[in-house]
Amino acid sequence: MRLGLYTDTFLPLLGGAEMVLHRLASEMKNRGHSVCVIAPRVSGADEPTLPYHVVRYRKPFSKRFGVKLILPRLLRMHRREPFDLLHCHAAYPQAYVAAEFSRRTGVPYVVRPHGSDVVPGRHVRRDPTLEPRLREGLMNAAAVIAQGDSLKQVIVDLSVVPSERIVVIHNGVNLDDFVQSELFDHPRPYILGLGNLIKRKGFDLLLRAFAKINSSNLDLLIAGDGPEAAGLKQLAQDLSIEARLRFVGCIDGQAKIDLYRSAELFVCPSRAEPFANVILEAMACDLPVVASNVGGNLEMVDDGRTGLIFESQNIDDLATKLQQFMDNGALRQRMLEATRQHIKQFDLQTITDQYLDLYRKAITCAAC
Repeated sequence: MRLGLYTDTFLPLLGGAEMVLHRLASEMKNRGHSVCVIAPRVSGADEPTLPYHVVRYRKPFSKRFGVKLILPRLLRMHRREPFDLLHCHAAYPQAYVAAEFSRRTGVPYVVRPHGSDVVPGRHVRRDPTLEPRLREGLMNAAAVIAQGDSLKQVIVDLSVVPSERIVVIHNGVNLDDFVQSELFDHPRPYILGLGNLIKRKGFDLLLRAFAKINSSNLDLLIAGDGPEAAGLKQLAQDLSIEARLRFVGCIDGQAKIDLYRSAELFVCPSRAEPFANVILEAMACDLPVVASNVGGNLEMVDDGRTGLIFESQNIDDLATKLQQFMDNGALRQRMLEATRQHIKQFDLQTITDQYLDLYRKAITCAAC
């Protein structure tokens, strides 16, 4: 198959959405499919060396204006080397553009919303101009892919996509990539949090909970960067935990794997989370997880078996779960063993099979 993977965010930016698409594109290329990622330019960044073709476009300065300026380029690309299918790695504006592309070419498209682009109350859903465009893009798709059951329900509630065209395909990780590791350079045992330092990720909650637990022999490491960094560092000083807290900054590749594998526990304290890829990465490194009871966290973490679930934004409950985990060595060992089995269902090979089956069905239906 010749596949166009059309996205609104991509490498060299680092985040869950970028890595999901990169892993999927790499695996499809490995299986002999022709893959072209259509992604926005990243100002001031070097183009990464990747095993598949990448076409860059200028990202519109607004979600309202100029979003279809890429359409002529997509049509030219299709005339030169026809796509069999377009995969939109975002619901808006990607699916909105793809709907017009499909009308002109007959090429089917599928849509995988990020989550924030379809959740009620967020920017696209609040805007009276953008929401109808979002609905149009979803309504005309051959299939809409939800990362988990919670996001599927959000799409169902939009009432524009028949339930039989909404397919749950989880994010995946290549388990073989997470096997080899060395000790991360930190002198003491530590709990790990990783992600963009933004309010939604809830790292302020994690700092406040960490300050409450008996952890004189345990540190907290937080990896990532973002606009909340300065505020979190100030909060650590206010809580008098700065001596036991280390901000690692952005980290990737083997260093990130080492960071995971050297930790005692991974914490996902998010206030909202469609499907956190960092949880899968942690589990791929045999790390049990403490996570908030939001979104896809409840589908990834089997409470009491592969990790512990706490009530979102409840700092006392998070502190209790952290203390429970650290005080119970038998619980830690049981969770470690269960995690090794649990993560196998999210292996990239299995997830890629599901995507390719969906693509083939969409292409076959379009030809009928």
